[in-house]
Amino acid sequence: MSVPRRFRFDPNAFLSALARRRPAWMVSFSIEEASLSEGLRAACAATAMLLLGRLLGDMQFSWAAIGAFWTCLADAAGSRRRRFWSMGGFAVLSTLAGAATAFASGAGTLPAALAILVCAALAGLTSLWSAAVYQVAILVATACVVMVDQPHRSLHDALPFAGVYFSGCVFAIVLSFTVWRLHPLAPARYAMRLAYAQLAELARDVSRLVGARSGDAGAWAQHASDKRSQARAALEAARGALIAVPRAKSDGRRTYRELAAALADAESAFGWLIAASDVAQRAAGTMARHAFAARGLDAIARTLARHGDALAAGPVASGTPALRARLQRLAARVAGALGQPLPLRFFDTAPDAPPPGPADEPWLRGSLRSLRNGARKLRDGASLESAGVRHAGRVAVATTAAFLIVRLAGVPYGYWATMATLLVLQPSVGSTWPRSVERAAGSAAGAALAAAIGHAVHTPLALSLTVFPLVCLTMTLRRVSYGLFVLFLTPTFVLVADFATPSNELGHALARFGNNLLGVVLALLATHFLWPQRDAYRLRDSVVAAIRANLAYLDSALPQRAASWEQCETLRRAAGIASGDAERTLRFSRMESVVADAHYRRRVAILALLRGIAGTAGRLRADAPTAQGAPTANPACASRIAAAYADIERLLGGEPTEAPPRTPLPDLPLAQSDALAQLARLRELIAAGGHPRLHKRPRVNRRIAI
Repeated sequence: MSVPRRFRFDPNAFLSALARRRPAWMVSFSIEEASLSEGLRAACAATAMLLLGRLLGDMQFSWAAIGAFWTCLADAAGSRRRRFWSMGGFAVLSTLAGAATAFASGAGTLPAALAILVCAALAGLTSLWSAAVYQVAILVATACVVMVDQPHRSLHDALPFAGVYFSGCVFAIVLSFTVWRLHPLAPARYAMRLAYAQLAELARDVSRLVGARSGDAGAWAQHASDKRSQARAALEAARGALIAVPRAKSDGRRTYRELAAALADAESAFGWLIAASDVAQRAAGTMARHAFAARGLDAIARTLARHGDALAAGPVASGTPALRARLQRLAARVAGALGQPLPLRFFDTAPDAPPPGPADEPWLRGSLRSLRNGARKLRDGASLESAGVRHAGRVAVATTAAFLIVRLAGVPYGYWATMATLLVLQPSVGSTWPRSVERAAGSAAGAALAAAIGHAVHTPLALSLTVFPLVCLTMTLRRVSYGLFVLFLTPTFVLVADFATPSNELGHALARFGNNLLGVVLALLATHFLWPQRDAYRLRDSVVAAIRANLAYLDSALPQRAASWEQCETLRRAAGIASGDAERTLRFSRMESVVADAHYRRRVAILALLRGIAGTAGRLRADAPTAQGAPTANPACASRIAAAYADIERLLGGEPTEAPPRTPLPDLPLAQSDALAQLARLRELIAAGGHPRLHKRPRVNRRIAI
């Protein structure tokens, strides 16, 4: 017997509603990125080391558990070679650097501070390279600031300690390449599942707004800013995962072609959802069949989510035509309810499929090539004006200061404060603030959880078994939310510390919380007063790039341009990337200022308008010249748009212009009329920038402030 629709439980909708109602301190939240496999792997590695230590009666094996956990954190997704170098490199470097720091700590406070200074500076300098390298380097520096609290004065004491720690790292590597061995295409499958999950969430959010008949422009602008940016980022991550596939696993491989076709289908569905949301926003107050449209969008969301799960599970070539047909039927129903034809078109092939990865090369040659590229990047960025060099200096000074404060003040478990300072500091002021909030709030909640667990669990065996679910949750949720990651990381470290040196669990939890707060405060002071790198400095350039990219996309969609579908798709992707970057920069720059001034509000309006322009371009593409009854080019409209483009470009260059008269054009299709109105509004917002001086920064160009 079928369950009535109103009693059916949709877990995706439930999780989406839960994400919207999350606590304010949980800045980032993306449940689609939960990875139970990563959690189980790290939990097995860490718990096995604790149980082995319990069996051997050697409490030092808590360091093996920590090493196994950190090694799992250092795992860079991608090819087997990439994963091995990230995990193996971390194991070797953290053991050597950590042992050296422990020796320096045994020699005195000053040598220990110098060791921390060097390790933190080198870790910060790797921000000039890739995110994967920076992640490994920061973890190595973390090992150093933790091991500084284990001073050793002789090689006889240090070797067993380093050996136990290194054994935990090696065990995690062996586990990752045997029991948890990944197929070369597994990262691409996972990334594709995330892309389809984000598309499903985008469709679900449009359905929510349509079902509520929301005419609130702010709600629609927030939807466009958040959901479209997340979908665009997920699609780009999937594209990058496909590019990273080794050529030996991509050339002529059926699975690779399936994933490339799935990426092209995802791009087509994304473009349609943008156009549909634009139509729905304009028809919010007059739509007669809003409930029918909302149900259709929900069905599209479920279809996309199921297809993403199927992509992660195995081959889906036989289901691709059926998927396209179902999505096109649902899209036609939604378009009928919205009152405007919006055909969903798919590529017959995948013209924009990313090229396969580089040809495989011997390990030694590949390693040497990577080292040469790294040296070149370091040479290019070796300047006091470089953001990477400034970040390295900031991290080094702040982390060393934190160490000296806790060492000289005799703060118990002071390495937690040093570690918090190191991990919270980000390259810019705006990106440090949300991480600080999540670190502080997550530590407070985690300390309470640790105290509750410590009150109920007392024996070493029970502590070892309790660590398993905590490590599993920590690793599973680390990409979902940094706040959740810290929440479960806190009791994990508290229980592991209690395993090594049994004492008062409540004292451990409170010490962890207090030291985390101290580290957060020091990180915030450093990011504001030590060579601050402000996102507001590059905000104008990112907004200008977004304006130009979106106008290029709109221009390609106009009837008089007759651009090909492939050209429009390329420009739409570029516009989405540029808008996402500008919105991200704007959010970070907002955290650098207490007051939202007129400049900030104008930028918000500009970026919201650009999202609307992208939606209008999607509607114009739906009225393609090949469609029956499609609008033809209007010479007067084409002339007006060309003049608007030239006027906006002069304003962006700092040349003042007179506002053109607004005379209505008769018999103009709605989408083209909206495009003219949006261009006029964009010109007004840019011209309202007034004086170009936005920030107290030397050598600011004298141009219109955007």
